[in-house]
Amino acid sequence: MKFSVKKDIINNALSVVTKAAAIRGIQPVLSNVLLDTVDNNEIKLSATDLDIYIEMKIKAHISEPGSITLPARKLNEIISKLPDENIDFNLEKESNTVQIRCNSSKFDVKGIVSTEFPPVEYPESEDFIEIEIEPFLKAVKQTIFATATYDINNVLSGVFCKISGNNLEMVALDGNRLATVRENIENKDNKSFSAIIPSRTLKEFSNILTGSEDKTVLITVKNSQILFKLTDRYITSRLIEGQYPNYEQLVPKNYVKKAVINREKFMVALDRVSTMVNERTNIVKFFFSKNNLKITADAPDLGDSCDETEIAYTFDDLTIAFNYRYIQDFIKVIESEGVQVEFDTALAGTLYKTDDDSDVTCLIMPVQVD
Repeated sequence: MKFSVKKDIINNALSVVTKAAAIRGIQPVLSNVLLDTVDNNEIKLSATDLDIYIEMKIKAHISEPGSITLPARKLNEIISKLPDENIDFNLEKESNTVQIRCNSSKFDVKGIVSTEFPPVEYPESEDFIEIEIEPFLKAVKQTIFATATYDINNVLSGVFCKISGNNLEMVALDGNRLATVRENIENKDNKSFSAIIPSRTLKEFSNILTGSEDKTVLITVKNSQILFKLTDRYITSRLIEGQYPNYEQLVPKNYVKKAVINREKFMVALDRVSTMVNERTNIVKFFFSKNNLKITADAPDLGDSCDETEIAYTFDDLTIAFNYRYIQDFIKVIESEGVQVEFDTALAGTLYKTDDDSDVTCLIMPVQVD
């Protein structure tokens, strides 16, 4: 194998693909990236840790076809430090060593034969659903923060995704909060699916979009796997198997007390007050009174803080305590001018919603305090 490629092209591709390589794999080849010539002017780079697989094709000038796997992170580090010039790759087959040259710089990198790289099964094209990337990414952003982080195989560590007709629904739940989003999409073939997608997969899908000009993505779910396909790259991963909780039963539908708060002012006030929270509990208290919200926090050995903001509220006075990070996570990812808060008692789950036409909600459980 012998080829030449521009530094910025392969550098960008490696920064995407390397994310799928194992840090410490049982099989050494899982820590490598596969470089494989496709035709006279294209190289395929791919990596996997067996949970997730990322592939990307780039333009290159190929003198001799071939394939090899090289240490993903070391190769990425080498390429990132080379000057912005053409880089030459030359494989010595007998030693499985690739010579990398760029101007006066030269590296000899030992690899592993490509036959040890795990094979990948490609789904048939008719299995795909084509949808717009923008509303899909927006729904990911507005739910993924609420996934559980304590067990990557637990259904709560993934985002429940459902596409039916022109409706996209995403849900995330970690036991303390529940985020739901519903978006209208264009689903030309009127296909549908539902799956629990690992949060890591969705994060990496967002990452591989760097440099892509695609407006739509092809998605398929098959054999407990999900695949996202773009023009020159794609990512596939296992799905999380299991029964997702009946989240619709968890969302209160009969709350009467409501408050509307300017999102920017809410965010600033919460950020100010949080400088004095107890870092072990992250608790802030909300004091709702007529057209006013007072937010307070205190840390035993440091002191306390308080901030007030004007709101639209005409019901009885109420005090509720929350982990401020849960609220902060939600208001950071919404785009509405205001936040609508619906509640009942100090210990009942509180609903945070956008106050516009978007269907984005987050149910947050309060904290019991003295």
